[in-house]
Amino acid sequence: MRRFVFHTIVFVAVIVVLAIIADVMISKGLRKTERGHFYTMNALMNQKMDADVVILGNSRASCCYNLYVLDTMLHVNSRTLGVSAQPFGVSYLRWQLYHRNNTNPKLLIVNIDFRELRMVSNGYEKEQYYPYMKDTLVKPYLDLYGFTWAEKHVPMFRYRGDYKLMAIGLCELLHIYHDRKGNYYKGYANENTEWVGQNLKSVLSHGKVKGQCEPQAVQLLERFLQETGHEGIPVVFVYAPLYKSLKNNLEEEQTRTAYQDLSRKYGVPLFDFSEMEFSSDSSYFMNGHHINKKGAAAFSQRLAQSIDSIGIIQ
Repeated sequence: MRRFVFHTIVFVAVIVVLAIIADVMISKGLRKTERGHFYTMNALMNQKMDADVVILGNSRASCCYNLYVLDTMLHVNSRTLGVSAQPFGVSYLRWQLYHRNNTNPKLLIVNIDFRELRMVSNGYEKEQYYPYMKDTLVKPYLDLYGFTWAEKHVPMFRYRGDYKLMAIGLCELLHIYHDRKGNYYKGYANENTEWVGQNLKSVLSHGKVKGQCEPQAVQLLERFLQETGHEGIPVVFVYAPLYKSLKNNLEEEQTRTAYQDLSRKYGVPLFDFSEMEFSSDSSYFMNGHHINKKGAAAFSQRLAQSIDSIGIIQ
C-alpha cells in the first residue's frame, strides 16, 4: 500500500511539473506571436510604442480610424488600441498597460457609442490574456472575463483542448514559425470588406437597439478623464459613422447624455460623425456598425481636419 501511495505521489508530481513546464513554454511563445488579437496585447506588454495619438475603443476604434490618413494630415505617429467586442471597461485596461510602458501621447481619442459604457461584456477573445495571468493590471479583469479558479491557478488548464493555440505558442518559442496572420498596421484593422447586410437585417428585426449605460463604467470613464487631466493629456470624444438605418433605430439618449455631461464637466471636445453625408451609402460600410476602407479614409480625413482646427495637438 505504501509503495502504491509513493508511486501515485511521484506520478502526480511528475504530471504537475510537466504541466508547469508546458504552461511556461506555451505562454512564453504566445508572448512573441503577432497573430490577430495577440498582436496589440503583446505590443502593449512587450514593446515601446510612444505614439503621439492613441485611439481607445471597441472594434470601431480598430477599423474606422485610418492611421495612414491621420499620420499624414496631422504629422503624427498614431496607434489604435481598439479591442473587439469589448466596451470601455477593457479600453481602460489597455490604456493602463500603455501608460505603464510608454510616454504620454499628445492626444487621446476615445471612440464613443451606444455600446461603450459598460464593463467587460463577455469572455470574447480572452485567450489574449493567457500569457499574462499574473500581471498586476490584468489580474483584476480575469473574473470579469469569466475566468474560473482552475483557469487562473491550475497550470495548463486554461489551454485545455486548444491544440492550435498550444502549437502556435510552441512554434513561436522554438522559432519554427512566426505567426503574423491578422497583423494590421499599428492596430488599424480595416480590410476593404464589401457590404454585408444580413447582420443589420437581423438586428433591425428585433426592434429598437437600446444603448447601455452602466454606472460603474461611467465612473471609470470619469476616473480616466480625471487622471488624464491631472497629467495634462488632451482627450477628445468621437462618434464614428453608423449606417443610417441602424442610427435611426437606436435608443441612446442615456449614453449620449452621459458623454455630453462628461464633455462639459472636463472640457473634452466631442466630435459627432455618426451621421456623415455617406451614412446611407452602403459602399462605405461593411455592416451597420463598421465602415470599410473607403469609409475610414473619408471619415479620418474629416476627423483630422476637425482636430487640426481646434489646435489641440501641441
